[in-house]
Amino acid sequence: MVSRTSAQPLYHQVLEQIRARVATGAWVRGDRVPSERQLADLLGVSRITVRHAVRLAAAEGLVEQRRGVGTFVGAPDRLEQDLSEVRSFERTLAEQGHVASTEILASERLISDLILAGTLGVDPATPVFNLRLLGRGDSSPVVYYDSYFALPLGREMAQAAQLLQQDGCPFSTLDLYRQESVTRVPSTLSQTIEAASASPELARYLAVREDSAVLAIESVMSDEQGPLEFRRAYYRADRYKFAVKRRLVIPDSPTGC
Repeated sequence: MVSRTSAQPLYHQVLEQIRARVATGAWVRGDRVPSERQLADLLGVSRITVRHAVRLAAAEGLVEQRRGVGTFVGAPDRLEQDLSEVRSFERTLAEQGHVASTEILASERLISDLILAGTLGVDPATPVFNLRLLGRGDSSPVVYYDSYFALPLGREMAQAAQLLQQDGCPFSTLDLYRQESVTRVPSTLSQTIEAASASPELARYLAVREDSAVLAIESVMSDEQGPLEFRRAYYRADRYKFAVKRRLVIPDSPTGC
């Protein structure tokens, strides 16, 4: 409901309600928005107030008005990340006019499986450290990070993450390596990118429907001594896109044709 005692105009309060529903995933891209009458009844305002707010929401790209059909949740601007260089999570969003934030979802010891142990170069069934983070842009979830480390480095990364979270600083694990308390820094990064479907857990954190398309990036970060981190990052496909510029060399035909 909106407040009639607030100094904020009613139409602006309704607009804030629309923004909040889109940002939290209560209204998902492509969903039909309740009618003017339904919104007016829900929020306790007139249809004229709702109509004004919806027009402003459409101007922002939050919703799309389709003549004779209805109003639908629109597609928000996609964040673009250049894969030709490594940038911090905060810088990527800030350069595109968005405010980044990070929440620690889990920071704990786990027992490694054979694949994880081989990737990190530790013995099978050895305890490893798991750090899971949720990155937001303008309060809307955009990326879920699931990282694994050998125990000593994992403890350092977890401590650095806690301090940055307490200070309200946005970060990914790449940003943690810049902290003085972290003793090792990666010098190489190997990545694979593929499409994936959101699991129930991912759907809950990323505020998307189960089985929605997400962009999955697996990364292995290493220094001269060996692997430091294995990370799976899941990006909302409706909010993120990746770009890369490559040098193009036209090869000679092996058959001479």
